[in-house]
Amino acid sequence: MANKSRFYIVESSIKSFFTDGEIKVFSEVELGIILEEKRTLWNLPISMTTGKFIDKLLNSNILLKKEITFDKSISKKERYIIADASIFQIAISLISKSYLSHYSAAFILGLTNQIPKTIYISFEQSKKNVIRSVLQQDAIDLAFSKEQRISGAVASYEDYTFLVHNGMYANRVGIYSLNNTSVTNIERTLVDITVRPNYAGGISSVLDIYRKAIDKISINKLVAILDKLNFIYPYHQSIGFYLEKAGFDTNKLKVLRERKMDNKFYLTYQIEEKEYDETWKLYYPKGI
Repeated sequence: MANKSRFYIVESSIKSFFTDGEIKVFSEVELGIILEEKRTLWNLPISMTTGKFIDKLLNSNILLKKEITFDKSISKKERYIIADASIFQIAISLISKSYLSHYSAAFILGLTNQIPKTIYISFEQSKKNVIRSVLQQDAIDLAFSKEQRISGAVASYEDYTFLVHNGMYANRVGIYSLNNTSVTNIERTLVDITVRPNYAGGISSVLDIYRKAIDKISINKLVAILDKLNFIYPYHQSIGFYLEKAGFDTNKLKVLRERKMDNKFYLTYQIEEKEYDETWKLYYPKGI
């Protein structure tokens, strides 16, 4: 009873700590760290373990316990959340050093009004030495004649789907913190959805996002991010096409038009009826 009374004597202070804080989602390890940091302040007994502390938080309805199970190699996640935690805060807590990307980032940045039901969580692979080969047109044609691969683990959570994307190493270029949540900035988001339009609702949706973004982007920042990512494929051709279609200042597109365009490229995969843009040397679906 003594342990119980000590917790409940300071229950209001503990509740305020969690409900008034900026962080709304916690792992068991994080709650254990909080317990040790606050044990003296809250006068909690040394016998109170992390497990007992969590039980008190759950029984007092200060936190709610949620379990998220993925379909692949990612182990089941247990998270303890404040009732008003957003779906994005829950998502970003699941993978260490992850960030919100693609359509999720577009929504957070105000580039789409469609509330996403799939939350895209990205994290970077470790740095690798990449041996670059010269692109051959027949290899490009073959690759883009197939369906784009959907990578990553998937988990269902209430009315949402979490998709974890294992991205290439880029030293977190174009990623910043917005309301304590790591998310790609506008320029990085445009690059990412160009590379994976199926993570943004398809190319028509991608073009709509570009249209909403053209008054907000820095072409120099976009190009710098593109250079840092250093793709094998010439995505500058696709980006230039989208920007032109979206109504971006054609004079500012010179920095992309002057880049090498040694190969004909594709706006997306498996285009059934395609047209060709000579300026960007790009195949795109008829009617876009």
